[in-house]
Amino acid sequence: MNRFSTNQLTFMAIAVLLIVFVELTIFGNDSTFLIIIGAILLYYSFSKSKKYLFWSGCFLIFLAILSLWSLRLLIVGVLIYILYKHMTKEQKIVTFNTQELQAKIDNNHLIGNTSCPLDSYKWEDIQMQKFIGDVSLDLTDTILPAGTSVITIRQSIGKVTIVLPYEIPFRLQYSTILGEAKVLGNNPKRLINEKLIFEDGDALEAKRKLVIHVATWLGDVEVIRK
Repeated sequence: MNRFSTNQLTFMAIAVLLIVFVELTIFGNDSTFLIIIGAILLYYSFSKSKKYLFWSGCFLIFLAILSLWSLRLLIVGVLIYILYKHMTKEQKIVTFNTQELQAKIDNNHLIGNTSCPLDSYKWEDIQMQKFIGDVSLDLTDTILPAGTSVITIRQSIGKVTIVLPYEIPFRLQYSTILGEAKVLGNNPKRLINEKLIFEDGDALEAKRKLVIHVATWLGDVEVIRK
């Protein structure tokens, strides 16, 4: 069965939220309180990396969904579609080949795309917060200062692409509720409420190194060397 891309899953999540909004506001429903509490728990589970908050929020939202007829029909339709795809297509298995690089998984502008080619003469640590949109950073023409440089990106929905020169060792810390990581040409890795830690290069011996923090709700990350 072919995997859904993060963009497709994001679209479906927004569609579900619209369905919930329509039924709660137009037809009226007593599940609003459960949905609000569940959403708050999901938010704090993402910011605090607490799995019990994540599953508690999912449970409350699931209870609320049981009382929404529109979502019941949607769930039945999705299950039928998944069963049909599973029966008619051979499942594709994707493995994460690190190619001698170590990867470990542990459990601005608010809207719009951002593209930042960085000049060599003006480096400052980057802290960026966005709500919706893609972020693209190109450091190939940048001379980093001696020591550790830091890039921190927090956003709700969108893809983060970072282009690095070959000689700079880096450490990537990527956490997401739902997203996909593609690092240095390795096969993509899907994450669901997880954190990925990836290191490349000899950071102990290098005079310059880069630490990248990326946190998203629904969004991919890609790191390229050029």
